Amino acid sequence: MTALPRASRPASFHVRALAVLLIAGYLFFSAGCKKAFQVDDPQLKPIQTMLDTELPVGTPEAAVSQFLSMRGYPTEPSDKPGTLIAIIRHIDTEKLQPVTARVTFYFDANGKLNTYDIVRTMNQPVQ
Repeated sequence: MTALPRASRPASFHVRALAVLLIAGYLFFSAGCKKAFQVDDPQLKPIQTMLDTELPVGTPEAAVSQFLSMRGYPTEPSDKPGTLIAIIRHIDTEKLQPVTARVTFYFDANGKLNTYDIVRTMNQPVQ
């Protein structure tokens, strides 16, 4: 079977090919707008869920700071501009154990939240 010369291919072929490329491009770029990671530690998942719900991408830095302050989560100084570091302590309701995470929030040039990293840290005594 021989392929048809390009000029004699039906126009519907070009339309379908363009549609496939557009759909693939849309899926690729829309996937980039979501959080790029999921935590592996099951005890950190509630913290990630809370942050994803309460602080979506695009949240202003002032609103993130207010959220942390109102919940009593301490912040640490950061050497990098456009970042905010917080210590979030959560009680695992299944095991009744505390879990503490160091969360680094990353903001764009306009002060809007881009993403964050969660790292489990040692639990400190409650003061």
